[in-house]
Amino acid sequence: MRHVSPLKAAPRLAVLVATIASCGGSLYAQAPTPPPVPPTPCLTDPKYKELDFWVGTWDVHPNGAPQYQAGTNVVTKLHKDCVILESWTGARGMTGSSFNIYDASRGHWYQTWVDSTGGLHEYSGGLENGNMVYFGELAAPPGQTGRVRTRLTFFNQGPDRVRQLSERTSDGGKTWAVNYDFIYVRRKP
Repeated sequence: MRHVSPLKAAPRLAVLVATIASCGGSLYAQAPTPPPVPPTPCLTDPKYKELDFWVGTWDVHPNGAPQYQAGTNVVTKLHKDCVILESWTGARGMTGSSFNIYDASRGHWYQTWVDSTGGLHEYSGGLENGNMVYFGELAAPPGQTGRVRTRLTFFNQGPDRVRQLSERTSDGGKTWAVNYDFIYVRRKP
């Protein structure tokens, strides 16, 4: 074993002490300051809660025909309550999802729907008389070409019932024809 003279070790010890002192007396580097926590307006701003009446697990029936099941729908909130996710399962096996969000920078709600038939629907809108009303330009029905102006309305009919009405117009909104008319009944736990 090699012996180091105290006189030769002194310069090394001085360098070590100076290094520790420059680190604030710690052998470990100071942790960087974490970035600020991003704001969470969706938890507090009432605009982000306008479609909350639709959140839940639902049995869905054609309006006026409660004996028939159109499908089931599970509607949840994600991403610190900023996004409303719809997960649809139709009685005939079709599935689909929509993402709904309020965009404060544009002052509108947006919905993007995708499904197992390759369908893509994009809507924008907002709250009117307590109901969510979306508008979009959708693909024309089979056998037709072009785009069709569509209105999608969610009627808040109380804590356990929502009506979803999809309509189309071919005359600039003077008249509307029904695509579908559903009643959502909240499932009891």
